[in-house]
Amino acid sequence: MRSALFLATALAITPWSASSGQALGPFAVTNISEALARAYNDEDAAALYGLLAPGLQARYTPNDIREALTLCRVLTGDIFRLSTPSWGTRTYGFFGLYAETGVFDMVLEIDLTERIIHWVVSDNVTAKEQQCQLGQKGDGAPAGSPVR
Repeated sequence: MRSALFLATALAITPWSASSGQALGPFAVTNISEALARAYNDEDAAALYGLLAPGLQARYTPNDIREALTLCRVLTGDIFRLSTPSWGTRTYGFFGLYAETGVFDMVLEIDLTERIIHWVVSDNVTAKEQQCQLGQKGDGAPAGSPVR
C-alpha cells in the first residue's frame, strides 16, 4: 500500500514531458513565448534558433535567424511585455506584444515537443507579406525568402 501511494504521488508531481509523447502542459505556448521574448530582447540568434522545430532549423541557417531578428527588431525595438494569449490552444496562441515602438499582434505556434513551427509579429497579421515572420502557418516552412 505504501509503495502504491508513493507511486501515485510521484506520478502526480512529475511534469508532463512532450518528448515522451505525452500531451503538452497548459502553459506550453506561454512558456515558449517567454523564452522567445528573452532571446529576442537579448538579440540572441543562437537561442532563438534553438527554439525552432527541426523542420525550421533545417530550412533556416543561424545567419538567416540573425537577419530575421534584425528585421523584427527594426519593426519593434525591445519587447516590453507579452499578454497572456487572447485566443488559442496548447499549441498556438494569439498574443498582444507591447514593444518599444508600439503594440503589435504576435502569433506563435509550437509542435508537440514545444518547438516553434510558426511565429509572426505584425500590426496586420492577415497581410500577405510580413516583415517579422518565421515559418508559414500550416506547413512549418517559409514562403520565399528565409526571413519572411
